[in-house]
Amino acid sequence: MVRPLREKDAFLALLKQSGAAVTYTPIIQIEPISQTESIRPLILKFDQFDLGIFISANAAEIGLQWLDEYWAKLPTEPQIFAVGQQTAEILTRCGLEVTCPQSQQNTEGLLELEQLQSLEGKSTVIFRGGGGRQTLGDTLRQRGAKVTYCELYHRVIEPLNLALALRQAQDTDCLITHSGEILRAMAESAALAVPVVVPSERVANMAQDLGYQTVVVAENALPESMYKAVQRVFKIAQVS
Repeated sequence: MVRPLREKDAFLALLKQSGAAVTYTPIIQIEPISQTESIRPLILKFDQFDLGIFISANAAEIGLQWLDEYWAKLPTEPQIFAVGQQTAEILTRCGLEVTCPQSQQNTEGLLELEQLQSLEGKSTVIFRGGGGRQTLGDTLRQRGAKVTYCELYHRVIEPLNLALALRQAQDTDCLITHSGEILRAMAESAALAVPVVVPSERVANMAQDLGYQTVVVAENALPESMYKAVQRVFKIAQVS
């Protein structure tokens, strides 16, 4: 598994409980943005937004740290949305009421929510990492929203871990990743031949375009769904 390191990783726990020999080599490090001039003004006027959207668990964790620093009590506005269940749970534990898609837990699923269809004049802040996809913001603007990005962190490739992961791929039966960025970094001959598990059709299409030979798509990015997809990889291998 090569996704970024998380303090509590339910998916990693599931893999270890199954008895699988798991090698965890995160090749991307999450580095919070320390400059206050771009983040602080948005945090201070957080209650003036109609909608607040957290794009990832990292955005939720780092965003809550900023909010806790400047707000003694979290405001009841804006209306809060999360792309996935894990992100929603982080926000809910801090007392926020959160809406997130139930089945398709990604940007496309979020955009299907009834509450995000007609947004004329609605001010929206999107908490995310630097250089993220533009699909969400562009679509919300098309629906009438005024969109502001609050970029909280950078993703940084760890060269030594990347080199290690590429060597490990030669003796790996299944590669697990959650993002196209990691797929691009790993797209060398040894890794391309390894079955790869991804959380969505969008990431699967990227994997196929990059030349990965066997791509297994999970129902969504939840730990249980990703674990079931890994099980499918080994069933395919047994049949072969």
